[in-house]
Amino acid sequence: MMLEKETSMSTMLFSAIFYGLCSGSMNFINKYLMTSLSFPFPSVMILFQLIVLAVSLKLFKNLGFINLVPYDKKNATTLAVQSILYSANTAMALIALNGMNVPMYNALRRCSPLASMILAFIVFTKKPTKLIFTSIIIITFGAIIAAHGDLSFDLKAYAYGSISVLLMGLNLTMLQYNGTERFYSTNDLLYINALNCIPIMGFICFLQADEIMKVSVFDDTRFIPTLILVVLSGCLLNYSMFLCTTVNSALTTTCVGVIKSVATTIIGMFAFGGVIPTVSFVIGQSLNFIGGILYAYSKYVQQKSKTLPS
Repeated sequence: MMLEKETSMSTMLFSAIFYGLCSGSMNFINKYLMTSLSFPFPSVMILFQLIVLAVSLKLFKNLGFINLVPYDKKNATTLAVQSILYSANTAMALIALNGMNVPMYNALRRCSPLASMILAFIVFTKKPTKLIFTSIIIITFGAIIAAHGDLSFDLKAYAYGSISVLLMGLNLTMLQYNGTERFYSTNDLLYINALNCIPIMGFICFLQADEIMKVSVFDDTRFIPTLILVVLSGCLLNYSMFLCTTVNSALTTTCVGVIKSVATTIIGMFAFGGVIPTVSFVIGQSLNFIGGILYAYSKYVQQKSKTLPS
């Protein structure tokens, strides 16, 4: 049995910042393609991203730059649950966003750290420290307060949003489990997951084929360069998310997502408008940010204590 490797604090920090930057920039690139160029088909983007990821990783392996486990029945089956959760999380996130207003969606998605913390306790029997627990509660309350003025009870929307949060937590927790307990590398997880998910996303695109062919954006000279940028950025985002989750934890990935969400919301508010900075919005965003910083500090203290001589 392989021994678990110790990860340096610099590696953990780099993976978290890398994921935050990739995730934040991806929001604006996606928004440009989906709204400015009127191409609201994320399934197409995800399918191309998965294909490029699988081909690129296989090419890097053949050139001797990386090692990869073979794509065989054993590995495909072992990571089948991971791939199903990845696809379901992606699909439900799109359905949820389409079925509710953005503030409601963002509020529920920022409850993901709470779901990840609970799942980490169930799956890994990992009890959070008092600082980590406090930071997650602050983030959750901040999410609720930030969207309080915009929330209106809609059972269907809440159901979609809640399932999306649960699936995201399950997806990241399973990813962490496959990395830390089954000892798959980040590249292995990306490669097997991409090949497993290509048929699923291809089927979704097939169902949307008639709608896709009706759009007029194909004549726009900006479309192909933007689509290429989205696909390549999406590949980096997937790699950074898998890396952050396997190097750190599912909980860290969701907390980085919260801090990123606060930053992109503020930038988007000034760049694109559409958000009125109410008192509840400002308080909620501030709590989200404070909770995220407190979580980062608690992880620093936790990691530092491991390096101290006993």
